Amino acid sequence: MKKFGLQTLIILVLGSVAQLFFPFWSITLVAGLVGFLFKYENSAASFAAGTAAVTLLWSGYAGFLNSANADQLSGQIGELFHIKSGQLIYISGLIGGLLGGLGAMTGTLARKMFEEKEVRE
Repeated sequence: MKKFGLQTLIILVLGSVAQLFFPFWSITLVAGLVGFLFKYENSAASFAAGTAAVTLLWSGYAGFLNSANADQLSGQIGELFHIKSGQLIYISGLIGGLLGGLGAMTGTLARKMFEEKEVRE
């Protein structure tokens, strides 16, 4: 459980810094690099940590931007897609969560690919 929380926190911090300077897909690279650093037996735990971190990051930032412009932009975009403006925050969090989860899982699986296999006799 400690590893999960630490991985989530590192992805949150490094991802928020990377999002300031690089494009949106840089969060996948950050989650992949952090997933590569943590050794998990099961890559599903790394997927869950990446999903949780990026969902919190993207939905929190989308909510902040939405409140900063008094729900105007998301309301107009919501009218285009016939959905409520608040649902756009959840959708962006879901998409970001999938990006982060798949990136972290890819990093964990890449680590497993380079590890030496134990030979049982």
